[in-house]
Amino acid sequence: MDERKDIPDRIKGLIAPYLETHGIELVETIYRREQVGMVLRLLVDTPDGVTIDECEGVNNYLSELLDKEDVIGEHYSLEVASPGLDRPMKTDRDYERNLDKEIEVTTYEQVDGRKTHEGRFVGMDREKIVIEAAGLSTVIPRKSIALARLRITF
Repeated sequence: MDERKDIPDRIKGLIAPYLETHGIELVETIYRREQVGMVLRLLVDTPDGVTIDECEGVNNYLSELLDKEDVIGEHYSLEVASPGLDRPMKTDRDYERNLDKEIEVTTYEQVDGRKTHEGRFVGMDREKIVIEAAGLSTVIPRKSIALARLRITF
């Protein structure tokens, strides 16, 4: 069972050179049991969004590599996909990518009397983010953020 926990880290190491060469970011690696059995899912992205062809390239490369390296000793399904537009922002890179865009933030406790904030993301540092709405700035401590994501409007 412990070997399963190591698989995402081993996959990250194996795929890193390919991703770097192709300008693709590995957002998340998941290896878990689902209804269909064991699933290895990689979520990948680029600054301009990831294409189906890029996902297919990662899938083909990793599939071939995993067959050679025999990293996973059990039957599994491999999926490579985009994390989606509404994925949560977790890393500094996620936040930086969304600077000057409209975001929505939910906090664990109230900030300026509210737990939900929407506005243009205008700044950040290690401790806080700043959003603007209706001419007012709201400073939100990063440790207070339960969920932050791009605000999608249609």
